[in-house]
Amino acid sequence: MRKKTRLMGAAMLGAVLLPLGASTAFGETESAGAPTETTRACSAELPSDPTAAANRFLRLVDTLDRQGLTQAEIDAKLAKDNCLDRVDTGDGAETRGDPGNEITLNKPKIYKVSGKNLYVASAGWKWLKIPSKVKGYDAFGLSFSKKVAPLGHVLKYRGKFLDWKTTEQAAKSNAHGSGFIFNEGPRIGAGDTADLQGRIGEMAITFKAAKSGCSNLQAFSKYGHTWNSTNVSGITIGAESIGFTWSTSSNKWQQASQPSSEVRVCRS
Repeated sequence: MRKKTRLMGAAMLGAVLLPLGASTAFGETESAGAPTETTRACSAELPSDPTAAANRFLRLVDTLDRQGLTQAEIDAKLAKDNCLDRVDTGDGAETRGDPGNEITLNKPKIYKVSGKNLYVASAGWKWLKIPSKVKGYDAFGLSFSKKVAPLGHVLKYRGKFLDWKTTEQAAKSNAHGSGFIFNEGPRIGAGDTADLQGRIGEMAITFKAAKSGCSNLQAFSKYGHTWNSTNVSGITIGAESIGFTWSTSSNKWQQASQPSSEVRVCRS
Protein backbone atom coordinates (compact mmCIF):
# COMPACT_ATOMS: atom_id res chain seq x y z
CA MET A 1 0.00 0.00 0.00
CA ARG A 2 1.35 3.42 -0.91
CA LYS A 3 1.89 5.62 2.12
CA LYS A 4 0.27 9.00 1.96
CA THR A 5 2.20 11.95 3.24
CA ARG A 6 0.37 15.13 2.33
CA LEU A 7 -2.11 17.26 4.22
CA MET A 8 -4.74 19.03 2.19
CA GLY A 9 -6.20 22.32 3.34
CA ALA A 10 -9.95 22.75 3.75
CA ALA A 11 -12.35 25.38 5.12
CA MET A 12 -15.66 25.77 6.93
CA LEU A 13 -17.87 28.65 7.94
CA GLY A 14 -17.92 28.13 11.70
CA ALA A 15 -16.92 25.93 14.60
CA VAL A 16 -19.08 23.64 16.71
CA LEU A 17 -17.93 22.69 20.19
CA LEU A 18 -18.01 18.91 20.45
CA PRO A 19 -16.92 16.94 23.52
CA LEU A 20 -16.57 13.23 22.92
CA GLY A 21 -18.80 11.30 25.29
CA ALA A 22 -17.22 9.26 28.06
CA SER A 23 -17.46 5.51 27.64
CA THR A 24 -16.27 2.39 29.38
CA ALA A 25 -15.33 0.96 25.98
CA PHE A 26 -11.69 1.86 26.59
CA GLY A 27 -11.51 -0.91 29.18
CA GLU A 28 -12.94 -3.71 27.03
CA THR A 29 -10.69 -6.67 26.25
CA GLU A 30 -10.30 -8.01 22.73
CA SER A 31 -12.25 -11.05 21.57
CA ALA A 32 -12.45 -13.39 18.61
CA GLY A 33 -12.00 -11.73 15.22
CA ALA A 34 -8.86 -9.75 16.03
CA PRO A 35 -5.29 -11.00 16.51
CA THR A 36 -5.00 -12.34 20.04
CA GLU A 37 -2.18 -11.56 22.43
CA THR A 38 -1.32 -12.29 26.02
CA THR A 39 -2.59 -9.63 28.41
CA ARG A 40 0.19 -8.63 30.77
CA ALA A 41 -0.04 -7.02 34.18
CA CYS A 42 1.13 -3.42 34.54
CA SER A 43 1.48 -1.31 37.66
CA ALA A 44 -0.53 1.66 36.39
CA GLU A 45 -2.86 0.97 33.49
CA LEU A 46 -4.81 3.88 31.98
CA PRO A 47 -8.30 4.64 33.35
CA SER A 48 -11.22 2.91 31.63
CA ASP A 49 -12.87 6.27 30.83
CA PRO A 50 -11.46 7.23 27.38
CA THR A 51 -11.16 10.97 28.02
CA ALA A 52 -9.56 10.40 31.41
CA ALA A 53 -7.22 7.93 29.68
CA ALA A 54 -6.15 10.55 27.11
CA ASN A 55 -5.58 13.06 29.91
CA ARG A 56 -3.59 10.59 31.97
CA PHE A 57 -1.48 9.63 28.96
CA LEU A 58 -0.46 13.25 28.36
CA ARG A 59 0.44 13.74 32.04
CA LEU A 60 2.57 10.59 32.00
CA VAL A 61 4.49 11.66 28.91
CA ASP A 62 5.05 15.17 30.29
CA THR A 63 6.33 13.81 33.62
CA LEU A 64 8.78 11.46 31.91
CA ASP A 65 9.92 14.17 29.50
CA ARG A 66 10.62 16.58 32.36
CA GLN A 67 12.74 13.88 33.99
CA GLY A 68 15.02 14.09 30.95
CA LEU A 69 14.23 10.66 29.48
CA THR A 70 14.81 10.05 25.79
CA GLN A 71 11.87 9.09 23.59
CA ALA A 72 13.07 5.47 23.59
CA GLU A 73 13.20 5.52 27.40
CA ILE A 74 9.73 7.08 27.59
CA ASP A 75 8.32 4.39 25.30
CA ALA A 76 9.95 1.63 27.38
CA LYS A 77 8.55 3.11 30.61
CA LEU A 78 5.03 3.41 29.14
CA ALA A 79 5.18 -0.21 27.96
CA LYS A 80 6.40 -1.56 31.30
CA ASP A 81 4.27 0.48 33.71
CA ASN A 82 1.20 1.42 31.67
CA CYS A 83 0.78 -1.40 29.10
CA LEU A 84 1.17 1.06 26.23
CA ASP A 85 3.12 -0.33 23.27
CA ARG A 86 4.42 2.07 20.63
CA VAL A 87 3.26 0.75 17.25
CA ASP A 88 4.48 3.44 14.85
CA THR A 89 8.08 3.50 13.72
CA GLY A 90 10.60 6.16 12.78
CA ASP A 91 12.86 8.67 14.43
CA GLY A 92 10.12 11.02 15.68
CA ALA A 93 11.50 13.80 13.49
CA GLU A 94 10.41 17.36 14.21
CA THR A 95 9.17 19.83 11.61
CA ARG A 96 10.38 23.39 12.04
CA GLY A 97 7.80 25.95 11.09
CA ASP A 98 7.96 29.35 9.45
CA PRO A 99 8.58 32.17 9.88
CA GLY A 100 12.01 32.17 11.52
CA ASN A 101 11.82 28.54 12.71
CA GLU A 102 9.97 29.73 15.81
CA ILE A 103 7.99 26.51 16.29
CA THR A 104 8.56 22.75 16.00
CA LEU A 105 5.87 20.12 15.43
CA ASN A 106 6.44 16.57 16.59
CA LYS A 107 5.69 13.66 14.30
CA PRO A 108 2.47 11.99 15.60
CA LYS A 109 2.91 8.84 17.70
CA ILE A 110 0.52 5.89 18.08
CA TYR A 111 0.36 3.47 21.02
CA LYS A 112 -1.66 0.28 21.48
CA VAL A 113 -3.11 -0.77 24.84
CA SER A 114 -1.71 -4.25 25.49
CA GLY A 115 -4.32 -7.00 25.27
CA LYS A 116 -7.02 -4.66 23.93
CA ASN A 117 -7.97 -3.43 20.46
CA LEU A 118 -7.55 0.16 21.69
CA TYR A 119 -5.13 2.89 20.72
CA VAL A 120 -3.83 6.32 21.73
CA ALA A 121 -2.55 8.80 19.13
CA SER A 122 -0.71 11.95 20.17
CA ALA A 123 0.96 14.95 18.56
CA GLY A 124 2.26 18.29 19.79
CA TRP A 125 4.27 21.46 19.31
CA LYS A 126 6.90 23.56 21.03
CA TRP A 127 7.78 27.21 20.43
CA LEU A 128 11.56 27.51 20.27
CA LYS A 129 11.25 31.18 21.15
CA ILE A 130 8.38 33.46 22.08
CA PRO A 131 6.74 34.42 18.78
CA SER A 132 7.14 38.04 17.81
CA LYS A 133 3.50 38.29 16.75
CA VAL A 134 0.70 37.04 19.02
CA LYS A 135 -2.85 37.96 19.99
CA GLY A 136 -5.29 35.98 17.85
CA TYR A 137 -6.64 32.52 18.62
CA ASP A 138 -4.58 29.58 17.30
CA ALA A 139 -5.59 26.02 16.35
CA PHE A 140 -4.17 22.51 16.41
CA GLY A 141 -5.54 19.34 14.89
CA LEU A 142 -4.81 15.62 14.61
CA SER A 143 -6.27 13.52 11.79
CA PHE A 144 -6.09 10.00 10.41
CA SER A 145 -5.85 8.72 6.86
CA LYS A 146 -8.83 6.42 7.44
CA LYS A 147 -11.92 6.58 9.60
CA VAL A 148 -11.61 5.39 13.21
CA ALA A 149 -14.03 5.07 16.12
CA PRO A 150 -12.90 7.96 18.37
CA LEU A 151 -13.53 7.58 22.10
CA GLY A 152 -11.99 10.65 23.77
CA HIS A 153 -9.77 13.64 23.01
CA VAL A 154 -7.83 16.18 25.08
CA LEU A 155 -5.64 19.20 24.36
CA LYS A 156 -3.16 20.37 27.00
CA TYR A 157 -0.82 23.36 26.72
CA ARG A 158 1.48 25.26 29.07
CA GLY A 159 4.27 27.81 29.30
CA LYS A 160 7.84 27.29 30.34
CA PHE A 161 6.93 28.63 33.78
CA LEU A 162 3.12 28.45 33.57
CA ASP A 163 1.07 25.37 34.49
CA TRP A 164 -1.01 23.26 32.12
CA LYS A 165 -4.33 24.40 30.71
CA THR A 166 -6.62 21.57 29.60
CA THR A 167 -9.59 21.48 27.26
CA GLU A 168 -11.79 18.61 26.13
CA GLN A 169 -14.05 20.81 23.96
CA ALA A 170 -12.99 20.37 20.34
CA ALA A 171 -13.98 22.86 17.67
CA LYS A 172 -14.38 19.94 15.29
CA SER A 173 -14.47 16.18 15.82
CA ASN A 174 -15.44 13.29 13.57
CA ALA A 175 -14.31 9.82 12.53
CA HIS A 176 -11.13 11.26 10.96
CA GLY A 177 -9.88 13.11 14.08
CA SER A 178 -10.29 16.29 16.11
CA GLY A 179 -9.19 19.92 16.15
CA PHE A 180 -9.05 22.58 18.89
CA ILE A 181 -9.06 26.39 18.89
CA PHE A 182 -7.29 28.05 21.83
CA ASN A 183 -5.55 31.24 22.97
CA GLU A 184 -1.78 30.68 22.96
CA GLY A 185 -0.99 34.18 24.30
CA PRO A 186 -0.50 36.80 25.46
CA ARG A 187 3.23 37.13 26.09
CA ILE A 188 4.01 37.34 29.79
CA GLY A 189 7.15 38.79 31.40
CA ALA A 190 10.36 39.84 29.67
CA GLY A 191 13.91 38.67 29.18
CA ASP A 192 14.73 35.32 30.77
CA THR A 193 11.28 35.14 32.38
CA ALA A 194 9.31 35.79 29.17
CA ASP A 195 6.65 33.16 28.64
CA LEU A 196 3.54 32.18 26.71
CA GLN A 197 0.68 30.06 28.04
CA GLY A 198 0.67 27.99 24.84
CA ARG A 199 4.44 27.65 24.47
CA ILE A 200 4.26 23.84 24.64
CA GLY A 201 1.25 21.75 23.70
CA GLU A 202 0.16 18.12 23.33
CA MET A 203 -3.02 16.52 22.05
CA ALA A 204 -4.21 12.93 22.42
CA ILE A 205 -7.06 10.89 20.93
CA THR A 206 -8.14 7.49 22.25
CA PHE A 207 -9.74 5.36 19.55
CA LYS A 208 -10.61 1.94 18.16
CA ALA A 209 -10.54 0.76 14.56
CA ALA A 210 -13.69 1.85 12.74
CA LYS A 211 -14.92 -1.69 12.09
CA SER A 212 -14.06 -5.33 12.68
CA GLY A 213 -10.87 -6.60 11.13
CA CYS A 214 -7.57 -4.82 10.50
CA SER A 215 -6.47 -1.91 8.33
CA ASN A 216 -3.47 0.39 7.93
CA LEU A 217 -3.53 4.10 8.69
CA GLN A 218 -1.33 7.13 9.35
CA ALA A 219 -1.73 10.14 11.65
CA PHE A 220 -1.19 13.80 10.70
CA SER A 221 -1.11 17.07 12.65
CA LYS A 222 -1.17 20.78 11.82
CA TYR A 223 -0.80 24.08 13.72
CA GLY A 224 -2.46 27.36 12.71
CA HIS A 225 -1.10 30.66 14.11
CA THR A 226 -2.69 34.14 14.01
CA TRP A 227 -1.96 37.61 15.37
CA ASN A 228 -3.38 41.12 15.58
CA SER A 229 -7.11 41.03 14.74
CA THR A 230 -7.02 37.66 12.93
CA ASN A 231 -8.37 34.47 14.52
CA VAL A 232 -8.95 30.86 13.52
CA SER A 233 -12.74 30.77 13.20
CA GLY A 234 -13.26 27.16 12.15
CA ILE A 235 -11.64 23.78 11.53
CA THR A 236 -12.33 20.94 9.11
CA ILE A 237 -11.06 17.40 9.64
CA GLY A 238 -10.91 14.81 6.87
CA ALA A 239 -8.81 11.92 5.63
CA GLU A 240 -5.19 13.20 5.84
CA SER A 241 -6.72 16.67 6.00
CA ILE A 242 -6.80 19.46 8.59
CA GLY A 243 -8.16 22.78 7.34
CA PHE A 244 -8.47 26.15 9.07
CA THR A 245 -10.89 28.98 8.38
CA TRP A 246 -9.47 32.44 9.12
CA SER A 247 -11.35 35.56 10.19
CA THR A 248 -9.24 37.70 7.83
CA SER A 249 -6.95 37.07 4.87
CA SER A 250 -3.74 38.28 6.58
CA ASN A 251 -1.73 37.88 9.82
CA LYS A 252 -1.71 34.10 9.77
CA TRP A 253 0.27 31.00 8.84
CA GLN A 254 -0.10 27.24 9.15
CA GLN A 255 2.40 24.42 9.47
CA ALA A 256 1.90 20.66 9.09
CA SER A 257 3.99 18.02 10.84
CA GLN A 258 5.49 15.02 9.15
CA PRO A 259 3.00 12.12 9.18
CA SER A 260 3.40 9.10 11.40
CA SER A 261 4.53 5.86 9.86
CA GLU A 262 1.77 3.59 8.62
CA VAL A 263 0.43 1.35 11.40
CA ARG A 264 -1.97 -1.61 11.45
CA VAL A 265 -4.99 -1.21 13.73
CA CYS A 266 -7.42 -4.03 14.49
CA ARG A 267 -10.83 -4.54 16.07
CA SER A 268 -12.84 -7.64 17.01
